[in-house]
Formats: sequence, structure tokens, C-alpha cells
Amino acid sequence: MWYNFGGQRCDRSRGGNGRGKKGGRRRLFFFGKKPYRVLDSVGHDKVEYFLDKPISVIPNKESLEFATFDVEAHKKHIDNASDAQCVMLSSMSLELQRQHEHMFPYEMLKHLESLYASQAQTMEYKILRDLFKCKLHDGGKVSEHVLKMIGLIERLASIGTVLPANGSTNLILQSLPSSFNNFIVNFNMNNTKVGLPELHNMLKTYESSAAKVKSVLIVSSSAKSSKWKNKQQ
Repeated sequence: MWYNFGGQRCDRSRGGNGRGKKGGRRRLFFFGKKPYRVLDSVGHDKVEYFLDKPISVIPNKESLEFATFDVEAHKKHIDNASDAQCVMLSSMSLELQRQHEHMFPYEMLKHLESLYASQAQTMEYKILRDLFKCKLHDGGKVSEHVLKMIGLIERLASIGTVLPANGSTNLILQSLPSSFNNFIVNFNMNNTKVGLPELHNMLKTYESSAAKVKSVLIVSSSAKSSKWKNKQQ
């Protein structure tokens, strides 16, 4: 599930609410096994650290902790987080803006994650259900069938659920009818390791070859039958 962090920025210190001048940073993230992924047009020094940890509380000036506290780093953290907060808010609906306007990016992501985690889990279940139900029946086109399964596997990956390569391959092979048994036996005996696009092409080639062999056998059988009938006459 992808969320676009818009293309605007605002100055939180001037009371911005996420609708400011254009030309700001853009970030994307999704929920899945990894909570989010951020892409930023600015340098890496302005990415992730303010998303991965909350802004620390300034210690009491009379405490020992204050002596080693980096005030400049703390100020930079707030400045960068404020910029990101405005960009994030600009992409949200009014209701979500109201819920998050007093949160910095770290708190926003945690809250959004809790809101949408169940939705991502439901989506994962539905995609897996459709994937496990995929079966090619005799006479069906293997290309359409395999492309459908690859699409479902890629949708799973887009929400953070990446199947192992051999798991994806086995799911596709197990969905094929008995007419593909010879292909499956040879594939496993040779311990073939290919990507899903290559597997798709191999199955298309096998289907085409099997159809030609079947056609030749039918013609041959028909010719023999005709000769036998002629001899009987």
C-alpha cells in the first residue's frame, strides 16, 4: 500500500498546516513486513533518522545528561522533522490531518501503521487465497494462467510479503494439470533454477510443442485407421 507525501512544504514555525509553497520534498512509504520505505530527493542526511526515532526531550540544564546533550543536533532534528511533517500532512485527507497535525513524522508513521496494519493483513490474506486457488484446467491457456499467478505474487511483494523464489515456482508448477507432468518431472530432475518470466516462457514452449506432438499423433492414428479400413474392404 503506497502513500504519496505530496510535493509541497510549509513552515511549521509560521503556523503552516501542510498547505504551503510548492517545490518541497517527496517521499513514499508502504506498510508490510517493513513498516515503510522512504525515497527522498534530498541527501541521505535528511532521511530516515527523523522517521526511525522520536525527537528526544531536552534534559534539565542542571542534570549531568545536559552536559553531553547535543543541542544543535536536537535543533536540526526538529527542523528536518518539521519539514517532513508539513509534506506528509499535505498528502492527507482533512480527517487524517486533524488526527496528525500535532505529531512529528515518527509518531505519524507509528499511528498510521496501527491504522492500516489490519488492512494490509486482510489484503495479504485475500491475495494468498486467490493464489492458492489458482488451477489450470485441461484445455486452458498456460500463458494467461501463469501471468495471472505472477501478478498475484508481485502484488504480495508490493505490500511487503515476498515469497521465496522456489516457493513461487512450486506454487505455479503445482497449479498445472496432468498434461504438464512430463515438464514438471524434467524440471525437478534437472534442478532447474529460473525466474518467473523464464518459467512462463518455458511453459509456453512446452505447451506449443505438446500440441504439435498431439496433432501429429492424431494424424498418424487417423492414417493407420484409414489403411486398416481399406484392407478390410
